[in-house]
Amino acid sequence: MQMNNKHYHYLLDTNILIEFMSENPIVARRIIQAGFDNCCMSVISLHELYYGAFHAKKKGEKFYKQEIARIEKLIEKLHVLPLESSSSIYGGLKYELERKGLMIDEFDILIASHAISKGLTVVTDNTKHFNRVPDLKIENWCL
Repeated sequence: MQMNNKHYHYLLDTNILIEFMSENPIVARRIIQAGFDNCCMSVISLHELYYGAFHAKKKGEKFYKQEIARIEKLIEKLHVLPLESSSSIYGGLKYELERKGLMIDEFDILIASHAISKGLTVVTDNTKHFNRVPDLKIENWCL
């Protein structure tokens, strides 16, 4: 897993990472165009990917091992940003979304907070939820 202090431009959401691992040609082309050095993933997304891999065990050990291999291949290409000091952003954001009746998934709030704290654009296919986050830059690379 690569971690460093380089400045990136794009934080790839979990659904984009899944599309990339599934060899979606549109997503792959966009990531290649942006450059792997300009893209990263949150450790939150890595947690979600591993959960998905363990969930694949229901289909059998072979599927689980395939998912783990895909994740390992992914983290060889993309930097994983550790979750540092986005706690106050997260707390304020969750409070505001809840207050306005616009709640989104807990992991999406964490990913959005992480992106805001680092000044990154979230690349997602879930614009419906992420559009609820004020001041968050969003792009959809599945289109």
